[in-house]
Amino acid sequence: MAEVSEDIRNLAARHQEFQRQAEALKQEMSMVQASVSSCDQTIVTINELKAASEAGKAAETMVPVGFGSYVYAEVKNANRVIVNLGAGFSAEETAEEAIETLNRRKEQLTKIFEQMNASLTQFVQGMQTLEAEAAKLQPGQA
Repeated sequence: MAEVSEDIRNLAARHQEFQRQAEALKQEMSMVQASVSSCDQTIVTINELKAASEAGKAAETMVPVGFGSYVYAEVKNANRVIVNLGAGFSAEETAEEAIETLNRRKEQLTKIFEQMNASLTQFVQGMQTLEAEAAKLQPGQA
């Protein structure tokens, strides 16, 4: 009977580890999803600013000035965009190039999200397997 109890403790410890890893993965997935949404919003903003600029209208936007504060500003040239390339590097691109860069980044993030989701599914399946094994070991359940 002590052997069964030890087996159940081992299964519980493995189950908790799967749970911990699954929760960490869910948090990372949330951050990746937020990045995808940010790419989408940036693409929409660039398109709107570009359309206003092409129509000869002054495109008005809010510009961050720090500590959660913004000022209204007019965008004089929406056809040039500074795009973050990562690792602290940025590059000036045309609006179209910036949108292409953001779409590529979004595709990469989406692939990463899908891989994470597959890993999460494996964790859940692993937990279910452990739960089934534990149920078999329970006294009176065999």
